[in-house]
Amino acid sequence: MVQLADRHSPLLRMTGPNQTSSHLNRQSYQRLKRALSLHLRRQIFVAVCDDLALRNRLAARLHAELAYPAASTTTRHPEEAGLASDYPRLVTLNLNLNDPNPIAQVTQWLARHPLPKGSGTEPPTPSFQILGTERLTRQSAAVQRLFLSYLQGCDRSLPTLEASLLLWVPHPWFRAIQQSAPEFWGWRTGVFEFVGEPTPLSVVSEQPKRRHSDQVALTHQPTPKRPQPAIVSTSDVAHPPVTPANQKPVDVPISLRDLLADELAFGDLVDDLETTVAPANTTESTGDRLTADLGSPPPNSWSVHVPTAAAPTNQVTANSLPARSGFHSESPASEPQPLRTVATEPQSPSITAPAANSSELDNAPTEAPLPSIAPELVNLVLTAAIQEIGGATALRANAPVPSLSRLSATLPAPLVAALEDFPPLRMLRHLEQLHQQQAETTGLAVTYRTLGNFYRDRIEQGHNSPQQLAIAIQAYEQALIHLEESSALVPDILNDLGNLYWMLSRFPPNPEQRLPYLEQGIAAYHLALTQVSSEQQPQSYAMIQNNLGAAYGDLARYREPIENLQCSITAYEEALRHRKPDVEPLKYASTQNNLGTAYWHLAQHHQPALHLKQAIVAYTESLSFYNPEQEPLHYAMIQNNLGTAYWNLAQHEQPEEFLNLAISCYRIALIYRTVEVNPAAYAATQNNLGTAYWHLASRSKEQPEAQQQALRSAIVAYEAALAIVEQINQTPNGAGAKLTFDVFATHNNLGLAHYQVATDQAGAIPVPAKSAHLEASLRHHLQALQGWQHQPDFYQTALGYVLQTVRAFYSECGLQGQNLALSLLPGHLLPEILPRL
Repeated sequence: MVQLADRHSPLLRMTGPNQTSSHLNRQSYQRLKRALSLHLRRQIFVAVCDDLALRNRLAARLHAELAYPAASTTTRHPEEAGLASDYPRLVTLNLNLNDPNPIAQVTQWLARHPLPKGSGTEPPTPSFQILGTERLTRQSAAVQRLFLSYLQGCDRSLPTLEASLLLWVPHPWFRAIQQSAPEFWGWRTGVFEFVGEPTPLSVVSEQPKRRHSDQVALTHQPTPKRPQPAIVSTSDVAHPPVTPANQKPVDVPISLRDLLADELAFGDLVDDLETTVAPANTTESTGDRLTADLGSPPPNSWSVHVPTAAAPTNQVTANSLPARSGFHSESPASEPQPLRTVATEPQSPSITAPAANSSELDNAPTEAPLPSIAPELVNLVLTAAIQEIGGATALRANAPVPSLSRLSATLPAPLVAALEDFPPLRMLRHLEQLHQQQAETTGLAVTYRTLGNFYRDRIEQGHNSPQQLAIAIQAYEQALIHLEESSALVPDILNDLGNLYWMLSRFPPNPEQRLPYLEQGIAAYHLALTQVSSEQQPQSYAMIQNNLGAAYGDLARYREPIENLQCSITAYEEALRHRKPDVEPLKYASTQNNLGTAYWHLAQHHQPALHLKQAIVAYTESLSFYNPEQEPLHYAMIQNNLGTAYWNLAQHEQPEEFLNLAISCYRIALIYRTVEVNPAAYAATQNNLGTAYWHLASRSKEQPEAQQQALRSAIVAYEAALAIVEQINQTPNGAGAKLTFDVFATHNNLGLAHYQVATDQAGAIPVPAKSAHLEASLRHHLQALQGWQHQPDFYQTALGYVLQTVRAFYSECGLQGQNLALSLLPGHLLPEILPRL
């Protein structure tokens, strides 16, 4: 489960002037709003407020600002909304006192209002705020115990909850939940306290039951553009907060300053923290997120007569990572660790539910828990540090991770001394000190961001693992919770979060595990774009749009390819509107390459000729900004991409012209994509060149000499590709090199080329030469057969070619040739081959 790092918010008391409390309320509100805006799954937030009037106004404000962020008018009911943009991001429910199970209420609401499908981009994960916990005080002890037992059993339902939960509680119930529902307390993500004048519980009156047709909203004067949401049920929809006589009605739109003027004293928001901490390097790397080149063909599954199309492999290279200030590293390659680990803090034993007597609740102790850094983050950092400094055996399997205060008591002295000098441990101790001192949130945010930057930089340097990514993500998310919304650091952190989630999506072995990370990365990019002005910060805006385009391109591999590729193209085109070629020529060129690749993929699903021509335009534009002498690898990669686009277009129109253009592009790419510089890329382009020549030969049947020349050129190219693959595999650690094409498909295609040279009657080559070509053909088809033995469809394709070649031995070289062919077959294949001859 991915969640924001847990935090222990100090439970502040009204010890100073009202302005101090109002300032703290404003900060808490901004952090809570920021946390909800991340739209993460399975997050548990607890908001503590004894002042019911203030609580109602805060809840109303959250609903007005977050439920439908795309419009500043009153929201419409989900049943009336046909578009993803109309689906609520925040839903407000009243706790059902007959069955006080907040998580079940959320699940039931989601079942009644499923996410809209087929409307393009899906809405972010919704959040639910639950009101009415204070009314439990008037219920029987049995109902109170039932409520706490539901929370205590949350581990059975939270892992499958596709939403986040914000539970509003007064202090007595806040303490009761900590003591009597430790399992729920352990799942919490963040605690936010608001200080006001406590409202006596005795004044809380039961609202009359409403009919199903009644209209309920958290705003008082809906505008005619959107109807108010209808009640889903009489027990789970929050009633409109009562507006005091001295409080203006909550109209939409209305500023937070106007809404909370009586309770929150607004000072100047923190606009720029660069005076507090040195800014990060603001230069992006040359490639931004430069998508990888189009690789060579997978096995042919649509024809048994021709080599296959040069399809993209979406390989991730150092040039394909998302951009931030120089943020690049190799792509992940293994399964991620869970982002949430077991908290190290002791759990309190369960106690009885709070008494129904309200006075007993009012007189409960008011001591706040000591403020502390998130235990999950401490756990992750300590585990990574101990394993790195002390070796993999420093922690026994399943052994608990020691707390910061018990390092010297549980670990060897040399290891403790080494840990004390480890920068992240120093940052953790500083964070704990800041929490204990109830420091300003700006200082906390800067320190959390510094911790995230430390691990982000390590990832950039190649220390890329799910554990490192998880630490950076949690640190950044904590920084966001503590930052003011207007801080200049927010967009950069959100962009880095999007990059990290995108990288994390590369680890899981199956799409079901990758999708949540991709979605969270896309949500982070979208949120970052709302904080950046395209006119005032065009470079940052273009960078985030470029990264968003790459994330949508990845998402298209797993679902709704046409819709997501169109979103990818839109993002790239928006980036190009603000990425001027005369200001950022190489970044402009990289985005043009990315746009071309998105069009190439879209062409595989929809209007191929049109989108391939658009891809060619984008690739050609990109090439004009690369100097092959200064950027040989990028120049060669885009030439390879352009060649593949021409090859693909040749399948639809003007085949000879476009195949010759593809061959020209591949040959230019090979001038700079050499064996010495990048052997795997060299092999991929040689493979593509062979495929283009093979198809050109099939178009030259009326010109025997041209056909034979094209076939021989295909053989030379395929053999060059296979020779480099063999060389790579013989090199130490070479077997793990990332190849972007199916080597067994290359063997199969090479066998086809040799077979056609031998059987082409127009060529009229001597019998010994025919025998040599057929022998080579059979050898390569057998290689493909062996490699595809666990892929039944491809195996049968290769087996068919083996039979075809054995028959050709007899027809072209007589009985002697057939005997030679049978002698070349492995013994275990003879029972399968002979009956079919």
